[in-house]
This record gives sequence, C-alpha cells and structure tokens, in this order.
Amino acid sequence: KSLFQLTVERNSKVCDSQFIVSNSEQYFLALDQLEELDKNNNKYLLEPVGRNTAPAIALACMALDKEELVLVTPSDHLIKDELEYEKVLEKAKELADKDNLVTFGITPSFAETGFGYIEATGLDVKAFHEKPDKKTAQKYVDAGNYYWNSGMFCFKAGVFLDELKKYSPEVYETSLTAFNNANTENIIRIKHEDMAAIPEDSIDYAVMEKSKIVKVVPSD
Repeated sequence: KSLFQLTVERNSKVCDSQFIVSNSEQYFLALDQLEELDKNNNKYLLEPVGRNTAPAIALACMALDKEELVLVTPSDHLIKDELEYEKVLEKAKELADKDNLVTFGITPSFAETGFGYIEATGLDVKAFHEKPDKKTAQKYVDAGNYYWNSGMFCFKAGVFLDELKKYSPEVYETSLTAFNNANTENIIRIKHEDMAAIPEDSIDYAVMEKSKIVKVVPSD
C-alpha cells in the first residue's frame, strides 16, 4: 500500500470521513487509491496552484461546520505504533474540544537538523523554531522541553478560521473569496486566478507562531 493509503486507513479508525486537499493532477491518483481501499465517504478540494499549508487548511475548514473537529495530517507519514497514535489523538481531541489549536510534538531521539522544533512548557507552546544547525539542535535535545514539529494539527474548523482571521487577515479574506467563487457541485474546485491571489504562507507562520491558544501533545 502507498503511504497515502496507510495514512487514510490509520485515520479512518478515529475519523468519520476523509477530506483530501490536493492539486488537480493528483486527484485521480487519490480517487483510485481510495477506491482500492473501499473508502467512499470522501470530500475533495482541488487547488490549481499550491499556496502552502495555511490556505489549503483554511479552504478545507471553510467547507465544514465550524464546530467540526478536524485532524490535519500530511499524506506521507509512516507511523508504525498505531496504538500509541490513537492515544495521542485522544489527548489532542480533548484539548481541541476546549477550543485550542493542537500540535503534535515528537520527542526527539537525536539532534536532527532537518525538522523544525516546538518549545513547550508542559502542554503550552512557548515558541516554534526553524530548522536549527547541529549545535542548536543538540541544545534543544539536551533542554528536554523541545519537540520535533510533526506538521500535524487538530482543532475545530471555526476556531482555526477565527485565529487565521485575527493573525493573517489577508490569507483569510483571499481564501474566503476563493472559496465563495469555487465550483462546489461534487468536488470543490478553486479557480486559478482566485488561488493565485492568496498569499503563500504556512500554517506555522500564519497562525501557530502568533496564536495564544496553541497546545502541544508530546508523542513518541
């Protein structure tokens, strides 16, 4: 099975449905792979051009009820300990239910320079740090309160959109325009000129690094 299929199978155990955000070329690939798994309760949102993770997540959240709990994951993670994964998701769900934006921090096993780091005090996120050099990475690991940034998130759709509107209003407004102009018959198709008008920004820069309601769930 592909990493995408494994991701869908893993998340299907805890989620009611899948919402796939991809570019138009990958849509048929995703469709075929989900049919192989017999997963048919899917929503799709197709981006004509990529504008990084903040707009992708914003557009998906705009298509959902604001109270809907959303688990955002990349499609290419390999996670072998699924029992541990489900425990971690349960903890994230509790925190997200209380209107927090939740991140997943991986306990670092060595001084990796290829990942960003999350600095935390207990479950409260203090700061996000860019990919460090070797010496800085070692300092983070020795400190004991830094985690690898997994790029996974959990929150209510409305809570995320409120925070995006507060801290990155331009991304929010242009995404809303793009969503309102989209063709939403079966699949949500964003128009090229609308997508191109959205500033390119990651969820970390646009929201997570600025928001005061970010929690981290430490994970192995």
